[in-house]
Amino acid sequence: MNTPEWQKLSLAVPQADVEACEDALLEAGALSVSLEELDDEPIFEPAPGQTPLWQRVRVSGLFPGDISPAELMAVLNGCLRPALLGDFDHEYLEDTDWVHQTQADFPPTRYGESLWVLPPWVTPEDFPGEHLILDPGLAFGTGQHETTALCLEWLDATPLAGKTVLDVGCGSGILAIAALKLGATHAHGTDIDPQALKASRDNAALNEIDAAQFWLGLPKQLDPARRFDVLIANILAQPLIALAPSLAPHLAPGGQFALSGVLRDQAEAVAAQWHAQGLTVDQIATKGDWARISGHR
Repeated sequence: MNTPEWQKLSLAVPQADVEACEDALLEAGALSVSLEELDDEPIFEPAPGQTPLWQRVRVSGLFPGDISPAELMAVLNGCLRPALLGDFDHEYLEDTDWVHQTQADFPPTRYGESLWVLPPWVTPEDFPGEHLILDPGLAFGTGQHETTALCLEWLDATPLAGKTVLDVGCGSGILAIAALKLGATHAHGTDIDPQALKASRDNAALNEIDAAQFWLGLPKQLDPARRFDVLIANILAQPLIALAPSLAPHLAPGGQFALSGVLRDQAEAVAAQWHAQGLTVDQIATKGDWARISGHR
């Protein structure tokens, strides 16, 4: 019998023990560790500074198939208290064509009437319209989440020719790059995560965006006097409420804005705060549990 190439060992543990279990699995030789919820306990938005986890978590380690399961358990027994080893699963895994799987998980997708988000391995000419090439390996937003889709659909429906755009919390750069593809002349992208700024730069290069068209920087580096024709922010409800007084002044007279990263039941509170800045809210659109607030000055 051929030795399977991979095996997975999983532990069902309380939240407080997740870090210890991660460390133990890595000590036993895990090549990667993943976390999954065990109960129906959705977490939509963490409080500032929090890294949320479910109350009960399945911690799984991926191991080479040639390690003895008894050897793995011996290492875990030496690292963890017995109670944490009472609920575990072990399985051998079939070898997977990871390239094919990645391609299946990231198909070409159209947003609105003309905008396509495409992975690098397809032929753009097969998809008539505007093309945004995105490498899913760079993370920070691929368009598949409802909030990103809501923003892309809004951009596709908004006349952008000749306009300037501010993308707050730019992540992968997907929204700013989409705006440039749809006719905007210049975009500014800001994010608090330097790795997101790097991902945005890489995706801009992948889409042959002229560096002079796409400024990227930390929020503190953004000129407070700069005004934009379009402001788009796909972050979270609490930052959108807290930052409204500092972000709204960046919108030029007659400018348009779209905000997402917001749950349905948070949309009215976000809309009220932006209305309080002297802006007009035109629409609250929803997709699944999520909402987009849009309007103008």
